Amino acid sequence: MDKHEDVRFERTDVPTSRVLIGAFAVVAGLWISTALLYVYFAFLNHHRAVTSPPPLPSAIHGHALPPQPRLQPSPPLDMQSLLVRENFVLNHYSWVDKSKGIVAIPLRRAMQIVAQRGIPPQKLPPDIVLSKPQAGTRLTGFEGKVEPEPR
Repeated sequence: MDKHEDVRFERTDVPTSRVLIGAFAVVAGLWISTALLYVYFAFLNHHRAVTSPPPLPSAIHGHALPPQPRLQPSPPLDMQSLLVRENFVLNHYSWVDKSKGIVAIPLRRAMQIVAQRGIPPQKLPPDIVLSKPQAGTRLTGFEGKVEPEPR
C-alpha cells in the first residue's frame, strides 16, 4: 500500500451522543412550537367567540339564498336552451313589431334576398363632413400648440 502524505482524513467518528442530543433538541423544539401554536389558536378562537357579533338570523334558521347574481345550477342545460332559442330566431319567421308590420325572416332567406337584390345605397346625413384619405389624421386639438419631438 502506498502512503500519501498530502491526503488527510478524520481520525475519529462523529460522537453518537451529540447526534442523539441534536435530534432530541429538534424533536423537542417541534413539540414545543406545536404546543405553543395550539394554545395561541385556542386563545384566538375564544377571543373571536367573545368579540364577534351575534350570528345573522338566516344563519340560525337555515340557508338563505345568496344575493343575485348566483351561479348557474346547470350550465350545460342553460347553454342548450340558449342554442335552441338562437336557432329558432335564425331559422324561423316571427313578428318583431306586428303593429308596424316588421317581420324577422330566417337568415338563409335574408342572405338570398341580399344576394339577388344587392344592398341599396344609403343616403348620407346632410351635416357629414368627408375628407380625402390623403388629408392626414384626425384633428387632435393640439395643432399649432405643441412642437413635434425631434427624431
